[in-house]
Amino acid sequence: MSTLGGLVGGILMALTGLALLSVLNEAEFVVVEPVGWFAMVLLALALPALYASERDWFGWPGKIGFALLSIGWVVATLGLTVGTYTMPPTSETGFLVFLLAFLVAVIGMLVFGVAVLRSDGATIPRSAAWLLILALPVGVPFAIAFTTYVMGEGADPWAGPMLFYGLAWVIYARSLRQRRAESPAVEPAGQ
Repeated sequence: MSTLGGLVGGILMALTGLALLSVLNEAEFVVVEPVGWFAMVLLALALPALYASERDWFGWPGKIGFALLSIGWVVATLGLTVGTYTMPPTSETGFLVFLLAFLVAVIGMLVFGVAVLRSDGATIPRSAAWLLILALPVGVPFAIAFTTYVMGEGADPWAGPMLFYGLAWVIYARSLRQRRAESPAVEPAGQ
């Protein structure tokens, strides 16, 4: 279930990132925000599948990156929940928590992606690792430049990292589902 959740969450997160790049008006944002929230919840729930499939090769960079990514993502999801579904001033605090935790998660993506590329034992496709690495140094400037110079109005700088992270999850979840389908079923001992 969690790889399917990762796949669906990745698709929804990538679509949310694309939608945010289009500089949404208030009515459009009201439609997109719950989709992004649901994607964040699905991806938070899919993190254990990522850990279970990759924990055998984790060195200290992989552990630190995964911890930053996981803790940041879960806290960002909780912050977005508080920010979206409560009233001010609590909602303002929730959005601040979201932004800070999202930054921690994106830094974790970068560290974890580098650890994946450096490991011979990682089973995550290299393309997904590159998307994790590029989410911060390319995703943020891309989102700022695109919304400012192409759309004519600055908008959410986290749209780029959301797009990259969503695409990384689509690649990872598809890879894990294919590996599970190819591995033979294990019969219980003694039969």
